[in-house]
Formats: sequence, structure tokens, C-alpha cells
Amino acid sequence: MILRTLRETARSVCLRRYSRQAAEKAQQSADGLLMDDGSGFRLPYIHRYTAEGPHGPHAVFVATPGVPPPPGGYPVLYMLDGNAWIASAAEALHFQARFARESAIEPFIIVAVGYPGDDPINMGRRAYDLLPKHRSPKLGAKFMQGAPWHQPGGADAFLDFLSGPLRRAVAARYPVNPGRRILWGHSFGGFFALHALLTAPHVFDGYAALSPSLWWDDGRLTKEADELIGRLPGDTDASVLIAVGGNETPDRPAISERMIADAESLSKNLSANGPPGLHVEYRLLDGETHQSVPVAAHSRVFRFASRVAARPETTPS
Repeated sequence: MILRTLRETARSVCLRRYSRQAAEKAQQSADGLLMDDGSGFRLPYIHRYTAEGPHGPHAVFVATPGVPPPPGGYPVLYMLDGNAWIASAAEALHFQARFARESAIEPFIIVAVGYPGDDPINMGRRAYDLLPKHRSPKLGAKFMQGAPWHQPGGADAFLDFLSGPLRRAVAARYPVNPGRRILWGHSFGGFFALHALLTAPHVFDGYAALSPSLWWDDGRLTKEADELIGRLPGDTDASVLIAVGGNETPDRPAISERMIADAESLSKNLSANGPPGLHVEYRLLDGETHQSVPVAAHSRVFRFASRVAARPETTPS
């Protein structure tokens, strides 16, 4: 595992270097037609901020839909791994929210939480923020997934940051509906979304877990699911979407099969044994891989968020 992790890290470094060199070469070339205006590319409806979280600074991207808010304010979709997905998500939302009748996607804002820098994924920071302390003896105290920078343990503090200081800061700047909050996470973020649902079901109104890493910590979440579901308050009023790719890891079919089986099993357990107010959706995205699921699922998640927003409101916590 450590060799695979080091190989992937080296590959990421090489890709960043290649991208930078390719951009510099393109800017230095002169063909007489294309003139570099020096402005770079940006989407005017994405606002970037910095915020200090419990484990260090965050880049926070807020995307607005380009249409006026509904009477109660915009619902808010909190997206994890914000650097990686905010551009594609914002474009998909901005275009479709203008045609709500046809798309079934109502206007809301996206608050995408990432990290400083240009890398789409910060492996070390996200592992600590998105995973709770491990329990399995298979994960040593020093190493997780074979690399010392993959340390779990900060999920609960990060959830408090999302639902407390960050939520208040967003509400101070934008016309939001405090009773309509949806959490979006992929991979470790999908695990985080389900961990949040099962341990703090009133913090969000909707939980979208894409390709959740249910294998983590020796399958801890699925093994403890019966107990955690049994503890959910009877007045739980929330929706959950669990989606997984049909071809998550093409080169390792056994892992794909396990991810599909785990996601489907947890979905059925939540649906059968959860409180009456817990609404469960499961989607198998045929042909999608672990890397393609987030973009392929944008519209599905947006329609899910719109259904959550359309539900009768309860008193926000």
C-alpha cells in the first residue's frame, strides 16, 4: 500500500509540473492570432474566501445560482473537496437553475470547502478532517493507508466547524434559508457525510454520499450500522442519497464489487430500520468510476437537494 501511495504522489507532482510547463510554453508562443490578455479564467459567480478551521486554513468557494433567492432564502449545499469540484458544480448549477421547471433544480448556493493552493485534493488535510479516530488494529497509530500524512481523527471538530462558524459566516453574507442545509461528500467525504448523518442527524437536512469509503477502518461504519441506526432520534427529519459508480475501480474489480455491495447494504438498512422521517435514495451510476462519479452526479445531487428544499420545514438547530 505504501508503494502505491508513493507512486500516486509522485504522479501528482509530475502532472502539476507538466501542467505548469505546458501553460508557460503556450503563453510564450506567438502565432499572431491568440493574444494572452493576462487575466486568467474565472467564473464571476464564484467567490473565493479564506477561513481558519480547527486544523488549519481553508479555501472556501461560494457559488451563486444567478437567479434571485426564493422567499425564505437560498438553500445551501456544503461541498467537500471544494478545490476539485466547485468549477464544474457551479457551471452545472448556474445553467440549470435558470430553467428550474425543465431541470427540476431549484436555485441554491454552493459552499465548497477546500484548502489553500492549486491542488484539487489535499490528501493529508482531507484525511484528518474527514475521518474520525480509527479503531481497527489494522491501522497503526502512525500510518493510515500506508502513508504518514494520511492521518485520521479530526472529523467531529471539522463537522462542528461546518455547522457552526462557517454556517454563521455564510449567513452573514448571503440570503440563505437556515432550515435548508445539505452536505455533499465524495470518497472519504462520502464516509464523512454518512458519519455525520449517523452521529449528528439534525445538523443537516440532506446528506449526499458519493462513492463512500465504507471499507475504511475495517468496514467500521457498516459493522456499526445497526447500533447507530437504532440510536437515531425518532424525530429525525432528513434525507440521504447514497450513490456509487458501477465501475469504481476498473483495474480492481473486487474493490468495485465491495463498494457497490456496501453502499447498497447500508442504503437498505437505513431505509428498513431508520426513523420514519429518514428518506433514503440509492443510485448505481452505470459505467462511472471513482474519479468520474462526482461530475456525473452533479445533476442528481442538485435534484436531490431541490427535493430536500421542497420538504416542509422544521425548526433549524
